Order: sequence, then structure tokens, then C-alpha cells
Amino acid sequence: MSNFDLTLNNLGDLFPDNFSEEQIAKAKTIFLKEMAYRMHSFYKGKMMTVPKAGLYGFNWFNVWYTPGVSKVSTTIRDNNEAAYDLSNKGNFIGVVSDSTRVLGDGDCTPPGGLGVMEGKAFLMKYLGGVDAVALCIDNRDKDGKPDPDKIIDFVKMVQPSFGGINLEDISQPNCFKVLDTLREECDIPVWHDDAQGTGCVTLAGLLGALEVVGKKLEDVRIVFIGAGASNTTIARLIITAGGDPQKM
Repeated sequence: MSNFDLTLNNLGDLFPDNFSEEQIAKAKTIFLKEMAYRMHSFYKGKMMTVPKAGLYGFNWFNVWYTPGVSKVSTTIRDNNEAAYDLSNKGNFIGVVSDSTRVLGDGDCTPPGGLGVMEGKAFLMKYLGGVDAVALCIDNRDKDGKPDPDKIIDFVKMVQPSFGGINLEDISQPNCFKVLDTLREECDIPVWHDDAQGTGCVTLAGLLGALEVVGKKLEDVRIVFIGAGASNTTIARLIITAGGDPQKM
């Protein structure tokens, strides 16, 4: 067994030598879940809000807030597009979920999705420099059934604050209605990561693999296991790229 590496690159070396690959895989999963729980408990989540503007004395509050900020407010009032230059709107994403289809855990209740939604915000900030906030909403009706129209109404109300909306972990068929409606009616980009995100990555990988083996997209037979938000969008993208629907 090896010493623990903070990068987690050597997890496979931490377990007994007589462990099979399957046992190591299971042990890794158990280890990572326990570590995730302890780290989230220690840090109280993984995201926070930090000002990016300087504060060089107490009177600077009069610049960043009232009365100085009135100039910003009235400028945006007269030209809403100015919000992209005078606020963080253009680099700010709302990660919206009702937590009904959280990764492999299913319906986790609205607050149960916070860890995953914060995780998506974490990825966006570290890998893309984009600020994001987790917005887990309760769209259940009196019988506990998720109502897609409540998500639609919510996003349309908060869209002035964001440059884009990332829909996440919404169960089907609600996810399709929510995405299609918001893309049609919102003034900002709306993206369903489980659908378009997975679809783009899968299509890119497929095209790369076909190039390696010297085959064309329209000639190959493609098998999908399941017909959820991801696979239905992947199929549409592959067909748009030239795949033959008769061979799927």
C-alpha cells in the first residue's frame, strides 16, 4: 500500500494488494463518498460569494452602493443591454433544478440537489472562469407531483439577473417541456446539461472514434441503451450531423 496523495491520483494503490479490480472500484467509490461528505461538512458546501471590486476606504461604499450606483441603475433602465457591461450578468449562470433526477440518486427533494448544483457551479468557475449559483426550487403541487410550468415561470422571472440558465437534473418528460419552452420564450441562452451537454461530448467522441477507424457516420449502426433526456438529444444531434436514423 502507498501513502495518501493529496491529488487523489494514487487511490488504486491505497487498498490491499489482494483486492481485485472490482473490489478496488467499489472501495474507491465508498472512499470518495465518505470523503465528499466530510469535506462538504467541513467547508459547509463548496461555493461562496466574494466581491471582485476594491474597497479602499469606508466612503467607497458610496461608490459601489448608494448614491453612486444610481448612475448604473438609470443607465441600465434606459438600455437593458448595458447590464452586460455594468454588472456581472454576462458572466453569471443560474443552475436551476427541481432535483427530481439527481445523477444516480433519483428524486432527492429540492434541497437534496444542492451538492450537485454547487458542484456544477464549482466546475464552471474552476474550468471556465464563469460565476454560477445553485437554484434548487420546489415545484411540487399539493400532491407532491413536480410541475414543469413552475420551473418555466421561475426561470422567466429570474432571467434579468443572469446571462444564461443551466437546467440540471430535471426528470423526464418535464425536462423536455421546460427546455423547449424556455428556449423559445427567454431572452437569454438556456441549456439543459443532461441533454445538450452530454450530447455534444458524445457526438465529439463518436466523430473522433470514427476518424480513427476510418468509417463514416452515415454508415455505422449505433445502439442506445435507454431513452432519457441524454440519449434522445444525442440521437437528434447524431442525426443532424449525418447519422442514419434507420441504423439506430
